[in-house]
Amino acid sequence: MPKRVLFVIDGLAGGGAEKIVLTLAGEMARCGHETAIASLRDERVYAIPGGVSLIPCYDTSPRRLRKIGEVARRARLLDEALAGLPSWDLVVSTLFTTDRIVQSSDLAEDAWYRVPNTLSAEQLKRVTGVKRARRLVRLRRTYNGRKVIAISAGVGRDLVDVVGARPLRLEVIHNPFDVAEIRRLAAESCPFEGKDYLVSVGRFTRQKRHDRLLGAFARNEYGGRLVLVGTGTGEQTRQVAARVRELGLSGRVDLVGFHKNPYPFMKHARALVLSSDFEGFGNVLVEALICGTPAVSTRCPHGPDEILTGALSVGLADLTEEALGEAIDRVVRDPPEIRLEHYERFAVATIADRYLGLA
Repeated sequence: MPKRVLFVIDGLAGGGAEKIVLTLAGEMARCGHETAIASLRDERVYAIPGGVSLIPCYDTSPRRLRKIGEVARRARLLDEALAGLPSWDLVVSTLFTTDRIVQSSDLAEDAWYRVPNTLSAEQLKRVTGVKRARRLVRLRRTYNGRKVIAISAGVGRDLVDVVGARPLRLEVIHNPFDVAEIRRLAAESCPFEGKDYLVSVGRFTRQKRHDRLLGAFARNEYGGRLVLVGTGTGEQTRQVAARVRELGLSGRVDLVGFHKNPYPFMKHARALVLSSDFEGFGNVLVEALICGTPAVSTRCPHGPDEILTGALSVGLADLTEEALGEAIDRVVRDPPEIRLEHYERFAVATIADRYLGLA
């Protein structure tokens, strides 16, 4: 029987969490379910899949006043946007800001709160004293007694053991990937086709540790190029460019900016490299495997060691430049064989069924 499914998210910028919501929503709509996305911010990079309705819930209050009573006001806007619509069989909230708003809305009791990152690292790292205590209270208040979906087993353990939250229910459901669509997009043209290069795909944020990536690239044996697909604030981009110059890599590193379709860059690379301090899952690792490209990753909390298993674990490295450089050399020198079983468990149809089973 078709179900009514609502995803709620704080905008549709070009990040992994946003892309996952769109992938899930598109698959459910394709299977005949009535699917909608309530977006809490007026931003959109990716196209809305066919059959999926977009429900705008934008806060238009003056920017200088937005922090005053923000959560309650935006929860009210969400309730107003949904007023009069039939009830939903499944409601999924994604991202911490969204979760705070949803738990203050009329959806609070029915919603599932999808945690796509390691919250202790995302919200508590480098925070001490009273500020840390306040954040812990906020995190626990948001997830205590709620139905939670963790995108990896490690994210779930972090929420309970480190943050100290006590969810009513906790389910681990990995991120979904549309294998056929990724392969179709990967077949598009790539300016680096035929060249010898490594690729990194991700925003220039502190979490992603491009400084570690560049340091590893500078010290390893590999003699090809490094292509960075992604962007950040002006300052973040300047810092990455400065690190490239500092290491004498200007002739070997290409900053190509954000691309809606990064898969051709993945397909033609010798390997994809992820250098993060922490991840909720590590979407780009699965995407690279689907493109037929081996992956190298820091063994960061949490996700990569749930993806790069068996023969693929040769690509895992400790969180140092030296270890990451050595892992790059291992994978380039003797690439592991990528088989269907390495990524079919993340196929979108399988994951969407897990979600619908919660309705």
